[in-house]
Amino acid sequence: MNSYNENLQASVLSSLSEQELSILKNKANFDASMFTLYYAEGARITAAEELQIANQNQALQQLILEQMTIDSDVSTNTLSSVNLSNQFITQTVSNTAVAAANVQIAANAILKLASDVGSIFSMVSAADFDTEIYDQSKYANTLMNGKNPESRGTAYLAEKSSQLGMEASATVAEIPSASLTSKAESTDASIKSLLEVVTKDYIAISEVVTADTEALAAANTTEKAAEGDLESKGSVLKSSVEAYRLSNRELNHNLRVKIPDQPGDATNYTVTFNRYRSPFKYQKTIPGVADENRETGYPVQDYYLFLVKNSSKEIFSTSDAEGLIVEPEDAKKYIKIKGTDAKKYSEQIYLSDLKDTDGDDMKLGERYVIFLFAVFDNSYKKIINTFDDYLSAPSAYFELKNRLSAPKPHDGTNITVKDNTLTFSVKEVSTYKVSYRCIFLPNNPDLVKGLLTVEGLQTVEDQTEALDEIFSKYNPEIERLEAEINTVSSKESGMEPQKSDNLAKQEEEGISDKEVKALQKEYKELEKVHITIQEELALLEAALAVVKKEKADAMSEIENPKHIKPGFFFNKTIADGLELDSYAVATIDSEKKGESETKYECSLEIDLTTTDNFGNSLIKGNSYIPVVLAVPHEEAAKQFISDLSDFQKTEDFKYEPELKE
Repeated sequence: MNSYNENLQASVLSSLSEQELSILKNKANFDASMFTLYYAEGARITAAEELQIANQNQALQQLILEQMTIDSDVSTNTLSSVNLSNQFITQTVSNTAVAAANVQIAANAILKLASDVGSIFSMVSAADFDTEIYDQSKYANTLMNGKNPESRGTAYLAEKSSQLGMEASATVAEIPSASLTSKAESTDASIKSLLEVVTKDYIAISEVVTADTEALAAANTTEKAAEGDLESKGSVLKSSVEAYRLSNRELNHNLRVKIPDQPGDATNYTVTFNRYRSPFKYQKTIPGVADENRETGYPVQDYYLFLVKNSSKEIFSTSDAEGLIVEPEDAKKYIKIKGTDAKKYSEQIYLSDLKDTDGDDMKLGERYVIFLFAVFDNSYKKIINTFDDYLSAPSAYFELKNRLSAPKPHDGTNITVKDNTLTFSVKEVSTYKVSYRCIFLPNNPDLVKGLLTVEGLQTVEDQTEALDEIFSKYNPEIERLEAEINTVSSKESGMEPQKSDNLAKQEEEGISDKEVKALQKEYKELEKVHITIQEELALLEAALAVVKKEKADAMSEIENPKHIKPGFFFNKTIADGLELDSYAVATIDSEKKGESETKYECSLEIDLTTTDNFGNSLIKGNSYIPVVLAVPHEEAAKQFISDLSDFQKTEDFKYEPELKE
C-alpha cells in the first residue's frame, strides 16, 4: 500500500476509533448519570411517601390530642364536682342525723299523747257513754289511732316519719364520698398524665413532619440537579453518536451491522455499506459499446466482508485481507460480493455462513467487527499506477445474543394482581433457563409530579432537533419573502410622489392641452405600474402568510409524548441494575412444552415483606404497577439479552395487605 493510502487509512481508523471510544465513555457517563437520577428520584419519592405518612400520623395524633383535651376537661370538672359533693355530703349526713333525732323525739311525744288519748277515751266510754264528750273523745282517739288504711292515725304517721328519718340518715351515711374523691383524683391524674404523653407525641410527630418537609425540599434540589446532569450527558452522548455516524458515513462507506431485535435465538445479522467512490475518472472498455455509454468511476471488481474479533481489529491489515481472499470460499473466512453499479449494498449473514478471520465459529456474547475489503479492476490499477486494493476501517463492534421474552400485557389480561397474588404467563424458547423478576413501581401521580421521565428526556432532544429542522426549512424562505416585500414596498411608496407630481403638473396654469394629454397618459401608465406593484405585494404577503402558518403548524405539532406512568425515570437498563431488595422472583407454577417453545404460568404472593423498586415496603392504600423482567440464569447470562414487560400498558393495583391472625 502506498504512503498516501496508508496515511489515509490510519487517519480514518484513528478518527473512528477515537469517536467510538468517546461514545463508550459518554455512554458510561450517561448510564451513571441515569442511575444517579433514578436514585435521586427514588429518594425524592421516598421523602414524599414519608411526608405523606407523617402527615397522616399527625392528623391522627391531632384527633387523639383533641379528644384527650376534651377528656382532661371532663376529668377536671368531675373532680371539682366530686370535691364539692364530698363537702355537701358531710354536711348532709350531719343534718340528716339531727333531723332523724328530732323526728324520733316528736314521735315519742306523739306516742305518749296517743296513750293518754286512749286512756281518756276508755274512761269517758265507761262514765259518759253516748254523750257529747264521749263523741269528742272518740273522734280524738280515732285521729290519733285510726285503723283506716286510707287515713292512718297520727301515731302511725309519727312512727313512719321516725322510720323514714332513720333510713334517710343511714342511707346518707352510706354514700362513699371519700373513696369517690380518691378515685376521681386518681383518674384525673391519669388523664392529665396521658394528655402530657399525647401532647409530647403530637409535638414529636410535628417535628417529624417539619424534618420530612425539609428532607423533601433537599431531595427535590438534588433530583433537579441530577436531571440537568443527565440532560447534559445525554446531549454529549447524542453528539458523539451523531459525530461517529457522520464520520462513518463519509469516511468509512457507512459500514454498519444491524442486529435483529425479535425474541428467540440469534441466528443472523445484516451488514450494509455504500459503494466505493473513486477519486479518479475511469472508463472501463466494453467491446461494442460506445464511449459515452461506458461505465465510469466504479473500479471495484469484488467486495469482501471479514468478521474480526474486536480485540484483533487494531492489527488487521491489508496484507491479512489479501492473504484471506486467496483461501477457498468453503473455508468461510469471508463473504464475497460482486461489484456492481449499486450505490448501497446489504448482505444478510447467518452464523453458519461466516467464521472469523482466525477460523473460529462466531460465539454468542463476544464482540466482533466487520471489515470491508475492495479489490479493484486491474485496468483501473494500471491507470492510477498503483496495485493496492482498499481496506476500510472496522465497523462499530457488535454482539449477537439470544433475546428473552417478557410477558405481554395484552390490555392488562396477562399480568394481573388479585387477592395479593401476581400472576402472569409467558412463552419462552424451550432450551432457555429463565428467571422472572417481579418489580412494583409506585403509581402515585401526586408524589411524582414534575419528575423527569424517559420520554421527557427524549422530548428535550427531539424538540431541539425538530425546531432546528423547522428553522432551517422555513426561516430562509421567510427572510427571502420579507426582503422582497420590503423591496416592493419601497417601489410602492415611490409611486405616490410620482402620481402626486403628475396631478400637480396637470393643474398648473398655462399648460397646453397636448402636455395635459401627455401627463394623463403618463398618469395611466403610473397607475398600471402601481396596480401591478400592489398585486405583486399582495401575492408576496399571501405567500409569506402561508409559509409562516406552515412554520407555526409545524411547531405546534412538536408536543411532549404522552407519558402514561409511572411518572419517574425507569427503563430496562435501570431494571437490569436493580439490587436484590428491589424485586422478588416469581414461582413457576406450571409449564407446557411445545415443539420450539414452552409456556410458563407464574405467580408471586405479595405480603408485608414485598418491596417496591426502590427497596421500600409497599404502603397500604397506594397503587403500584407490576413489572416483569425476564433474565437468564447466571451460567448463560453473557449470551442473552433480558426483556422487560411494557409497564405503561399494564394495569396497576391498590395494595391492601391481608393481616393474618
